[in-house]
This record gives sequence, C-alpha cells and structure tokens, in this order.
Amino acid sequence: MMADYGMDFEMLPHTAPPGEEGLEFSHAGGEHEAFEGLASQIAEISGCRYTDHRTRHDRTENQTAHWDIQIDLLINAYLDYRSRSTENGMPTFNGPPSSSDTQCLSLSNIELIDLFQRSRSSPQSLPSHKYPNETLIYHGYIGRTPMYPTVAISLRTLAAYHQIH
Repeated sequence: MMADYGMDFEMLPHTAPPGEEGLEFSHAGGEHEAFEGLASQIAEISGCRYTDHRTRHDRTENQTAHWDIQIDLLINAYLDYRSRSTENGMPTFNGPPSSSDTQCLSLSNIELIDLFQRSRSSPQSLPSHKYPNETLIYHGYIGRTPMYPTVAISLRTLAAYHQIH
C-alpha cells in the first residue's frame, strides 16, 4: 500500500511493533543496565520516587479484609433499603441521593451509575452510618471499593444484570 504512494520502505524507521519493544533488550548486551540507568535519571529529574512493594495478592487480601469488617452493617443497610423498595423486586429510584452539610467526608462528589444515567452526588449519611458503603447501600448504590469509593453502581442496575444473566 505504501509503495502505491511512492514511499520508500528503506526510509521508514525500523521500530518494533507495540508490545515487541521488550525483545530488543537482552541482559547479555548491557541494554538492560543502560535502560535502568536512563530510567533512574528520569526519575531523579521528575522527582518521582514512589515504589509500591505490595503485590496484587496483598491488595486483594486488604480489600477483602475491609469488606469483611463492614459486612454486617452493609447487610442491615441493604435490608433497610429493601424494606423501602417496591413489590416487584426492583428497588425504587427517585434520582440521585440528596446532599447535606452533615455528610461523610469520603462521600463527596461520588459518581453514581444507574441503568440509564450517570451523575455526581454527595449522598447524605445517617448518624448511625459508620462506613461509606453503608450510606451508599442505604441510598440504593454500592461502591466499587470498600473504604474510599469514588464510583458507585445502583442496586437496581445490579438486579437487572442478575435477571438477565
């Protein structure tokens, strides 16, 4: 195709396709050491020195432990939410939760995802709520993370997904 436009293949840069760049480095030729030196120089210039020594297993275990701590309170919040739902098994939806000045600090400006809309809100916490997801479940949502959710999916969306699958 490039020959049709008069382009010379010899003039094109000889670069590896995306994902194949690692094949250019061999530990025998010293390329790896040169790359490590270049990477450390760039890190010194940019001031970025943070290294996360946790593994995926550590992060998963940490998240599971946080969910386990709050599971009983989440069950109670869900039962309270279900007691306020309609008879057809689908929870009611009256728009995003209302905001208040007495909200939990970790629940400010949460992205709420529902079947047909997406919005940002700061759900109002009840005084008895201890965890962010307890407040979210009370309002018909569940956060993607146990402690500091920034995105929450509506329970009605999850119920619809469960019915479909």
